Amino acid sequence: MKISVGGMIASGKSTLVKRLGEALNLPVLEEFEKDDEVFNTLLKWLYEQKNDVEMLLQIYFIHNHWLNQQKYEGNFIVDRDLVEHWLFAQHNLKKMPTIMNMYNGVFHAYMNQIRKPDLYIILDVDWDHFKYRVLSRGREQEIENFDKNEPYFRSLLKDYVTKIAAQCAVYDIPYVILNTSGKSEDEVFELSLELINKIEA
Repeated sequence: MKISVGGMIASGKSTLVKRLGEALNLPVLEEFEKDDEVFNTLLKWLYEQKNDVEMLLQIYFIHNHWLNQQKYEGNFIVDRDLVEHWLFAQHNLKKMPTIMNMYNGVFHAYMNQIRKPDLYIILDVDWDHFKYRVLSRGREQEIENFDKNEPYFRSLLKDYVTKIAAQCAVYDIPYVILNTSGKSEDEVFELSLELINKIEA
């Protein structure tokens, strides 16, 4: 069984994945390692809106995810599955249609080489809760560049759930949308656990 949890930045997915992994005794494939210097540097440059960073970051995302997933067999849980990186690329590469077309081909090739989730839990969040969570969790590159990136964040949030759900439909991935706004971490955890238990039954 492979369970994936996705959602907008600061939607609470990493916290949820950790709790589910502990409760279900499942290994967790994290989105990225905290000391991943390449990821952290590229993300910082993206938020600082440096030129010509986007394609490198998006390719690094999907290749690193594919590479890490090779280490997992049997039952495991994933913090943001590969399918989700497609949406980030749509926003980050939208001013470069030729590059976007190239990326789509690479993305599809990677999607055909990974194990699909048995359930994808997509966490939804509204703008106010998103902003509060971003500013509360204290990631320097997000906070220092928040105002500069607000249009990007708003656009991404507007598309997030509908377009990830559409990609799940394209790749035949079972998914459930879970609205987290106004819910405690415990409530989101319990609801997610119920969803997973249903597919195990």
